[in-house]
Amino acid sequence: MALKETFENQGNFLFKYRGQIPIAFILLAIPFSFLNSSTTYFYLNLILSLIFVFFGHLVRARTVGRRQLHTSGRNRSQQVASRLNTKGWYSIVRHPLYLGNFLIWVGLAFFVGNWVLIIIICMLFWVYYERIMFAEEQFLERKFGSYFLTWASQVPAFFPNYKLFQASDNDFSWRIVLKNEYPGVISTMTSFLFLIIIKRTASTNKISFEWNDLYFALFILVFGLTLKFLKRKTTIFFEMD
Repeated sequence: MALKETFENQGNFLFKYRGQIPIAFILLAIPFSFLNSSTTYFYLNLILSLIFVFFGHLVRARTVGRRQLHTSGRNRSQQVASRLNTKGWYSIVRHPLYLGNFLIWVGLAFFVGNWVLIIIICMLFWVYYERIMFAEEQFLERKFGSYFLTWASQVPAFFPNYKLFQASDNDFSWRIVLKNEYPGVISTMTSFLFLIIIKRTASTNKISFEWNDLYFALFILVFGLTLKFLKRKTTIFFEMD
């Protein structure tokens, strides 16, 4: 099999299972939390973490809220693109959603406070998502041909070029953002909760839970169940991809 086909097959496989990345991250973060159990820079790490995570979710929200329906989103099993997104964030970077993911996971790594982990996360993210991006672009090239190639030749794949920005023709919709992005927000909050417990365990040398952990967990649960109920049992998100 040609290397091109191998990369595409790997990308399509990894695309289906990208939702399991948080589990892999937590497992990887555990030993590094114990290697760096000091709380000296806890608040600095927390601030940096929140900044990266905030901007990661902001990039995703601004992208999803103005994109064309039935295109990029939280589709799991296969690539979806009824039209090619070229405006808004897609006018400055070809994969803004993955840029957002990168900022989120680097932010979570900052919270652990270990530079080796941050470097490893960057390397693993690049290897993993490079193949996904390759598979997506192969799909888009076959579907949109020269239209895709022209756009791709002008817009960078991962690092935004803000000079290229073109405003989207679509109105921003918070309903689309909530419907598509709430699982990712839950994943981030749950990861934070686990990291808090892991870091406390590493610094005290014993597993301990606090009431704040329970309150945070209950908030995550209520938030998730509420959005899931609205999505499945009401028409508030009707026909919102």
